[in-house]
Amino acid sequence: MPIHMGVMCETCRKVHFIATSPTIRPSTANPGMYRLTCRVGCDETREFRKDTMCPYRVKDKVFQTGFAEQGEYEVIRQS
Repeated sequence: MPIHMGVMCETCRKVHFIATSPTIRPSTANPGMYRLTCRVGCDETREFRKDTMCPYRVKDKVFQTGFAEQGEYEVIRQS
């Protein structure tokens, strides 16, 4: 499975992929930051920097939806 960069919603544990998720936008309040508004069965909103994203292994079909549910992704540990 391919590896894609994403950010996890700490509330529902879904991973959103910056390249395909419509719920990730540049922050209007904080330059250099991004805003995740989960909206996929969860109303969590948080801001993050690109360098805090993690690599996840996920099927292309799941990646194209913009997010992955628990069990659909594998965190790639960086050493």
